[in-house]
Amino acid sequence: MKLTVIGSSDAFNSAGFFHSCYWLDGLAERPLMVDFGSTALSALRRAGRSPLELGGVLVTHLHGDHIGGFPHLMINSLYNEVRDEPLHVVGPTLTASRIEALFEMAYPRLSQRESSYAMHYAELLPGDAAEVLGVRVEAFAAEHMDPPDQPLCLRVTGRDGRVVAFSGDTEFCDGLLAAADGADLLVAECTAMRPPAGRHCTWVDWIERIDEVGAKRILLTHFNAEMRASLPELRRAVPSHVDLDFAADGLVVEL
Repeated sequence: MKLTVIGSSDAFNSAGFFHSCYWLDGLAERPLMVDFGSTALSALRRAGRSPLELGGVLVTHLHGDHIGGFPHLMINSLYNEVRDEPLHVVGPTLTASRIEALFEMAYPRLSQRESSYAMHYAELLPGDAAEVLGVRVEAFAAEHMDPPDQPLCLRVTGRDGRVVAFSGDTEFCDGLLAAADGADLLVAECTAMRPPAGRHCTWVDWIERIDEVGAKRILLTHFNAEMRASLPELRRAVPSHVDLDFAADGLVVEL
């Protein structure tokens, strides 16, 4: 299994990095992406990957830096790299209506035209699971948005039993710990150096609670500008008993 970091920034593209999203090879029958923010299509081009390779997209939550690229993906699939196979989209409640509304807003009336491919949606609540392209996707409650939105931490179990977990955007919470428990890799946000940082994890949170996290490896991501600038010193501060690294656009992690 191979994970490629397509983007590793916060919502503001801090330090010139792309919005946080990730490409998974070898876990499912076809490649999967986790999240598809506004810069995702451009970032895929930079990484040398085609959206036609994708079998599906897993969505952690419905903020623009995690789903804002869907209209571009959808129009690309209609008119540029024409898609003729279904695209599977698994995400939290409201995923289908929010993505379709984005497409209609960005490209009015195109959503009502006959399409060469289908979007197959599966919406999960915390505690739910779905099977897609040979993998099991389990959902846990994240703490980041207010109802009716329910952001998720995701746990993805591949055909060979390997597990990759994703925090999405969240405060440190039980859902994050449950998704990470025993995972071969946890991809988790660390937006800022210290609180206050809205409903996000910070480096202070990670240092205080790292021993609660049961993942075998941790890849921190979703950095603001201060976090990115501090990475050299943070690498030296990682506890010796923890396998922890920091994401950058284009980084490849093999399991």
